[in-house]
Amino acid sequence: MELNQRKGKVMIEQTLEDALSEVYLQISPNILESFPKFRPPVDLYIYDQAVAQVKKFHRAEARLGTEKQAVVATFARENLLFLLRDDYRVYAEHLSRKLGLVLVEDDFKAREVSEIFFIAFRDRMDVFLSQPKIEPFKELLRDVSILAEYLWTDPCRVEFLTKTLHKEYDLSVHSVNTMFIGLGLFVMASGARPERMEVVNLALGLILHDLGMTNVPKFITDKTQYLVWRDRGSIENHINAGLKKLERLEINDPTVRQCMSQHHERLDGSGYPEGLRADSMSMAGRLCAVADSFSAIIGDRPYHSSKVFNEAAGTLIADKGRYEPALTRLLVGLLKEGFPGCVGEDMN
Repeated sequence: MELNQRKGKVMIEQTLEDALSEVYLQISPNILESFPKFRPPVDLYIYDQAVAQVKKFHRAEARLGTEKQAVVATFARENLLFLLRDDYRVYAEHLSRKLGLVLVEDDFKAREVSEIFFIAFRDRMDVFLSQPKIEPFKELLRDVSILAEYLWTDPCRVEFLTKTLHKEYDLSVHSVNTMFIGLGLFVMASGARPERMEVVNLALGLILHDLGMTNVPKFITDKTQYLVWRDRGSIENHINAGLKKLERLEINDPTVRQCMSQHHERLDGSGYPEGLRADSMSMAGRLCAVADSFSAIIGDRPYHSSKVFNEAAGTLIADKGRYEPALTRLLVGLLKEGFPGCVGEDMN
């Protein structure tokens, strides 16, 4: 009888914990420290053990006095402090500035972490593209290394990155979309856990592939009508401009350079700047070409509206002879069916 009672109590506690985790995210001391000290950006909740209920303890943006800060910190240490999971976009903005937390906190859902990564890289690229110097690059490299560690621990997580693409017209957004979809294709094509540095170098190549576009005047990139030859020349020159920026930053990894120099090359030789054919293109260049084109098609641009993901992938498959067929097939499979054999949290 006593054993059955203990088992029943454990089952009830587990059911309660599962129910809480669906609605609330536990705030650890590390997460709490990532928030502004005096004005937390989200409502704070505590678990009242006496009545086995979660109650609101503090309203978002309201001033949190010193004494109340100490109380909140105690709740966090005792695993009794929570926020609503529906507020994750708010705290994602804060955690995106401390990405290392996603490696040590185990209460996040993969879709939440993916959104945190997107915000972090979008904001990091905004800074780097406006000031492509060594210090902003070091910060970008640090975040890329965190992402590589996150994916190395569980490659299936990359599926959620590919479901966190945004459609607004923005170079930073396009760069992050290209990195996420490119990493998804890479992990699927690898068929095994990739090496960390492979992920780091490819991720850098993907996110930096359009670095030279910062040299193209906005009045050209925003044009809605047909581009004259002079405008097209300015756009096509963005590859050489980007390679020169890599040289100034002393970024010499061949994968990074291949992504940048070959993402507009096509297997049939119709691309630029060198008109390379299939036998002269690297695999990194082929992969970046697919990821870049897909990201461009799904984005809202001044000269075309965005396409849904499956339609965009179908466009690349229909453009026979120009894109790597194995990669475009993987892209369709990734969008329709996800990663084969990946089962776990949110994988339904």
